[in-house]
Amino acid sequence: MCGLCGSLGGEEHWATRTEGFAAAQTRRAGRLARVRVANAVLAGFAMRLDDWQGSAFVLSGATGRREIVDQLPQVWEAAERLRGRPIDPLDPDLIARLAARGAQ
Repeated sequence: MCGLCGSLGGEEHWATRTEGFAAAQTRRAGRLARVRVANAVLAGFAMRLDDWQGSAFVLSGATGRREIVDQLPQVWEAAERLRGRPIDPLDPDLIARLAARGAQ
C-alpha cells in the first residue's frame, strides 16, 4: 500500500490485526506488544524497532542508519538492507536462544 493510502486508513495487514489479543487490549497496546517481540529478535542483530505515531515503524541499525517501514513484515526486509546480510526471524537457533532467554 502506498504511504497516502496508509495514512488515510487503508487496509490493515493481517499481522497488525488485534484478533487473538486480549479483548481489553487496545490497538495501540497490541502494536507496542508486537514491537517488543520484534525487538527481542532484532537485539541479536544490534537493531531496534520503534513505533512512529501508530502509523509506521522506525528501524535503527547499530551504525545509526534508520529506515521507516509501513508494515511489520517489511521490518525484516529493511533489517536485511541495514545489515547487508539475510536475517531469518524463524531460524531455529535464534528461536532457541530467545526461548532460553525467556526462561531465565
